[in-house]
Parts: sequence; C-alpha cells; structure tokens
Amino acid sequence: MKHMRLGTTSYIIPDDILPNVRYLADKVDDIELVLFESEEMSNLPDEKTIRELARLGKSHGLSYTVHFPLDIYPGSADLDERMRFMRTVERIISLTEPLDPFGYVLHLTPESYGPVPSEDIECWSTCLDMSLEMMVSKYEAMRRMFCVETLSYPFSHVFPLVERYDLSVTLDIGHIWLMGYPMQDNLDLLLPRTRIAHLHGVHDGKDHLGLNKGDPTQINKFISALSNQTNKDNRERVLTLEVFSEAELDASLSLLEKSHDMMGKDWGGRYGNH
Repeated sequence: MKHMRLGTTSYIIPDDILPNVRYLADKVDDIELVLFESEEMSNLPDEKTIRELARLGKSHGLSYTVHFPLDIYPGSADLDERMRFMRTVERIISLTEPLDPFGYVLHLTPESYGPVPSEDIECWSTCLDMSLEMMVSKYEAMRRMFCVETLSYPFSHVFPLVERYDLSVTLDIGHIWLMGYPMQDNLDLLLPRTRIAHLHGVHDGKDHLGLNKGDPTQINKFISALSNQTNKDNRERVLTLEVFSEAELDASLSLLEKSHDMMGKDWGGRYGNH
C-alpha cells in the first residue's frame, strides 16, 4: 500500500533552509524547498548545502519537493522571459538533482491575480504551450515530476495543457477555498493527477494559516478525498502543510493527529512526535 508523505515548508523557523531541515527532520516525511532568486536576493543552496541536505534526507528518510521560484513567467509574450523561465528550470533541476526530489512545484504564473489570468488569454495560453513544450522536450522522462499548482484562476484555463503534456498537479486546496471555487468539482477533476497537495487554513480572506483557523468540515472532506484517491490508485503522494511558522505548524499537526481520517494505514509520517 502506497501512503501519503506528510510535509511542510523550509521556512518554519526564522532561519535559512538547512537549519529548518535539521529542525524538521524528525517531524515530517517531506520538506518543500521554497526557492527564490532575484537580482537583489537569492536563497538557492550551494553545492555544499545540497550535499548536506541529501545526507539529512537519507539519514532521516526525508523526501524533498522543490518549489520553483515565483518570478518566472512561462506565459509571457516576451521570448526572453520564456527563455529565462527555461534557464531557471534547468538551473534548479541541475542544482537539486542530488536530492532526488519527489516533485517540482510549478506556477503557470498569471499576468494578474484573480479569476482572469490575462487580458489576452489566447496569447497567454499559446505562450504557456510553447514554454511547456520546450520544458518537456528536454525533460521527457520527468514530465510527471512537474506539478502545476492551482493558483488564483480556475484551473480549467490550463488543465488542457497539463493533459497534453502529461504533467502532474499540485492541488493547493487553500487557494481553491480562498477564491471560492467549488471544491468537489476540483477534487473530481484534479485528484487523479495530483502528486503533491498543499493544505493550509483559510479564514477571513487570508490563507497559509494554521489548520486550526480553517474550516474543519472542509479540511476533513479534503483529507478524506485525498486518502481515498491514494487507496484507489495506490500512488504515493505528498501532502504539504504550507505554513510558515512553528506555531502554525504545531497547531496544524495537532489538528491532524485528532483527525480520524489521518490515522489510516495509508498515511505515513511522524506527526505524532512533534
């Protein structure tokens, strides 16, 4: 029986990636490496840090999910931006290869936040198509490792591309709750392709909160659906508690411990030891 690997982000304590991984190594099964890179600032690990992350992963039975930087624009009409997207993907994959990541979280970044991703959706979709074709042609064998995240727009805008290139999904249920999209419709459509799920509390227009601040009925429905899908297709998945502080992580882990759905044999994890 494949099980669910329970994870969280690499920014739980106010420190760099490596101290966070050391802190989390016995608390979760997977750590989402939240990477960013800009002209002003970058947190990309150097090779020495990668070697230590690989050692920690091996010694603690940890897996890693790698979140590509947010400031990449595969749907840009500017060819230079699309090539920059590709160079970023290549650099991150090359850097993190020693970690044998479980998956890569990819944003098909909209041009504006909200339900309408672009003023010219046809152009944006065409440019996304070209970027994904470029990416998949280089990383053919890894296509299911690329997990396209649900963002502020309805996923129906990009799902045909996900299917065409046979990619996986990062189902961020918190974003779906935040935008008020129908949960069940998204679960029915996306769970079979979901490799990574992001879970966090949503309340009063804010997301990435502890689960104690979310809607317990919706949270339990989601966990149950995710667990049932894993039982059905026998594929290992990662469930990332996408929160960013010790207090929010502890509250979320405590809530999951009390959730009867989480106690099935298909769930891995050390969440009882925090």
